[in-house]
Amino acid sequence: MVFPETKTNVAPVPEGVTGYLRALGPGIVMALAWMSAGDLVASSVSGADYGYALMWALVLSLLARYVFVSAIAKYILCNNNSSSSIMEGFRRLWRPLPLLIGLCAFAIGFGYATYIIKGAGTAFYNLIGRPGDTEWGVFISATALVGITLILLFVRRQYSTFEFIARVAAVILLGAFGTVVLIQGFDPAAFLAGLTFQVPESTGGFESLLIVAALIGGVGGSTTNLMYNYFLQDKGWLTPRHRKVQLVDLLVGMIVILVINLAIWVTAAETNVSGSVLDDVNDLAALLGNTIGQFGEVLFWLGLFFITFTTFPSYSYGQTKLLMDGAASTFAPRGATATTVATRDFEKRATFRWLQGVFLLVLPLAFSLPVMPSFVELTIIVNSLAAVAAPIIIIAIIVLTTSSKFLQRRYVNRWWETAALIVVGGIGVWASYQAIVGLLG
Repeated sequence: MVFPETKTNVAPVPEGVTGYLRALGPGIVMALAWMSAGDLVASSVSGADYGYALMWALVLSLLARYVFVSAIAKYILCNNNSSSSIMEGFRRLWRPLPLLIGLCAFAIGFGYATYIIKGAGTAFYNLIGRPGDTEWGVFISATALVGITLILLFVRRQYSTFEFIARVAAVILLGAFGTVVLIQGFDPAAFLAGLTFQVPESTGGFESLLIVAALIGGVGGSTTNLMYNYFLQDKGWLTPRHRKVQLVDLLVGMIVILVINLAIWVTAAETNVSGSVLDDVNDLAALLGNTIGQFGEVLFWLGLFFITFTTFPSYSYGQTKLLMDGAASTFAPRGATATTVATRDFEKRATFRWLQGVFLLVLPLAFSLPVMPSFVELTIIVNSLAAVAAPIIIIAIIVLTTSSKFLQRRYVNRWWETAALIVVGGIGVWASYQAIVGLLG
């Protein structure tokens, strides 16, 4: 049995409704991280090109993510090795595995940064009135935002800063896009039909199955889901007693992302531009502009800015930590305890800041130059590629949570929990295959 005292920096368990509300945070941060610009673009493109037809993929993605991330959290909270790191669990399966997953996460993190930073720069440039040279305005704006983020790297308790910004962004996005849907209205029959697993013929700028793969984004297998590990660490939720608040927190995050995405989707679907080719972010802004006038465009840029600007700092933070944690777990001395390895403060090291700042913030700026692919193209391609890492991560999590060799006996998966993870794994493998076929085709 693992007692709470064996883990360091453990937070008290919240009590009562007020205590739970104050404690919530990691799930909302993850919701904004999952959304990034990927869901904003995928939902907009899907709604505009295919109406409500592909909405089932969004719902399926969120259900699968909840199941999978819940399993990740279960290992972190309830393992039998006094560890608070999922990478330590991967090491128990195969010593090189943490490093391989860390490298994969860092590479995918670079891909995420290319379009997220470009999206933030584009949104900010439009919000300030498009001053100066349009060709270079986005790049200059993106550079300024990256500069602000680099300053934040030297602020203590980075996670607390990200959590506060994410909460504010979630409230603004929910209120803004929810209001648009109330003003605009929607077709209930078409909405329900969109949940019936229909896959229409490709009519828009992207193949329908490629969009499905982008919406799913690797489902549980995406390396982004592993970042939840570190948000729990920073929150101090490290024992089985935190399992209840963690599940509530994750559910709240899922609800936030579902409502925001559905509001964006409905807005796009009701603009009656089905079949158009949306390959430029200005086309997406025009969706809201066509609905409620100029304020709609401002609303889109505001939403894109908050989603992206709350995302690339947390992405660069989480993906860098995955790399360093993976390397530390793989190369840890044989006698090192799991607690010693998992509680290292990687983010306080100069190496962490250099990796995060140079490779996941500065270098991706190059993709904001005018000669690079459009923001929408980068988003769809990178989110589809994220699915490729799914199978190995999904298999590893299933093994870690179905055996008392790794988990405290009372928390080992029941048969239906394992079955749900296997289904999620199957969806992840399918998404990986569709992503590869769609991109090569």
